[in-house]
Amino acid sequence: MLGQQETLPLWQEKTQLSSLSRLLGLMRPSSLRQYLGSVPLPPSQEQQPKASAELDHKACYLCHSLLMLAGVVVNCRDITPDQWGDLQLLCMQLDRHISAQIRESPQATHHTMLKDLATQTYIRWQELLTHCQPQAQYFSPWKEV
Repeated sequence: MLGQQETLPLWQEKTQLSSLSRLLGLMRPSSLRQYLGSVPLPPSQEQQPKASAELDHKACYLCHSLLMLAGVVVNCRDITPDQWGDLQLLCMQLDRHISAQIRESPQATHHTMLKDLATQTYIRWQELLTHCQPQAQYFSPWKEV
């Protein structure tokens, strides 16, 4: 995500949610850890677990920040019925790439905080989906086609 040369059309309202759904998969903590881990770890055996834990913490912090920004992008706008599918895709991406990928543990409270944020964001987006659900077009034999 950080090394891409592609310019995203985020200023165009119609493409913001679809662009965000592509980027949500890249916000996965394991992907961020892999990107951040391209910097070599310390060679000594004693420092490797500490460096690995620090890398995990940085990846979770970056994912938390990006997820907060994604929440701001979605929550600061009125979702129109034609954007309903994009928001539904965002919810699925959030659940698949962020929530399902985080393993909580008592030693890693930053994982719990990230999973809580992902859950709260998912709930907010689901509430938006219920408020902007497109009206179904039913067939009416009395209406001319």
